[in-house]
Amino acid sequence: MVKEKFDGQTLKGVLELAEVKLKQHEKELNRLNVFPVPDGDTGTNMYLTLQAAKNAVTKLPTNSAATTSATMARGALLGARGNSGVILSQILRGIAKGLEAKERFSSLDFARALHIASETAQRAIVNPVEGTILTVVREASEKALQWAEKGANLKQTLVAVVAQARETVKRTPELLPPLKEAGVVDAGGKGLLYVFQGMKEYIGGKMTKIKVGSLPQATRAVTSPARYGFDLQFLIKGDNLPLEEIRHEISQRGESVLVVGDEKLIRVHIHTPDPKPILDYAASLGSLEDIQIEDMDEQVKNLRKQKGG
Repeated sequence: MVKEKFDGQTLKGVLELAEVKLKQHEKELNRLNVFPVPDGDTGTNMYLTLQAAKNAVTKLPTNSAATTSATMARGALLGARGNSGVILSQILRGIAKGLEAKERFSSLDFARALHIASETAQRAIVNPVEGTILTVVREASEKALQWAEKGANLKQTLVAVVAQARETVKRTPELLPPLKEAGVVDAGGKGLLYVFQGMKEYIGGKMTKIKVGSLPQATRAVTSPARYGFDLQFLIKGDNLPLEEIRHEISQRGESVLVVGDEKLIRVHIHTPDPKPILDYAASLGSLEDIQIEDMDEQVKNLRKQKGG
């Protein structure tokens, strides 16, 4: 039996179809978005992040799996948007770690890379909770290893991954009380389900549309008198950047903290009542780029108006 081998061209293809799936379901994911802040942008953020990854490799003059995966991961980091987008970029980064030095990869290589992706995403979160995209990628990666180690090909492995991701997404309201209260599943987790579905359909050679509606949909917005503050995102560029030190310092200044990257490029995401001290601190370490500051209270208010709340 000839063993399957896939390369960078495969990665480009699965990224392209996964991007299509996220675009198809962008509005649905935005409606599901209630955690950590009901600001209605998870679908948009995941789509833009994956689009950045795809654009980074579209004209890459090589079919090396290692080079393609590393390039897509960097593209995702540079273009990451929102909490869900940064986590997605770390999933892609983990896959790239798993495919280092590989010109071509097998089903088992992919399963192992997905396991590394889960660990990478988990480490990126300062205070991880169950019932989110982290739970979905972890359980999907466990299922991938289970099948691939038994000799399943990549298509069979991805079929198993999609089935597991779907079941995990259905369980997210039982794991995270705000989701159960709102009557929805986790938006980021369901977005990752669509990414996996795109991968499966590309490997299977199918371009069929997914039937929407099998999982619970948003029924109402979460209401809360709390002030949400600002969603702050930016890049730090420099030399010998102390990643762990920066993560520790910034994690003291807000919630939903993500500080990821390496000694030359770091992506920061945080929900904070005051962006200025964080930006001042980061500017003392290197040059700041792609600074985005969004008023989450205004976003939540506008979303409630749209829903008639």
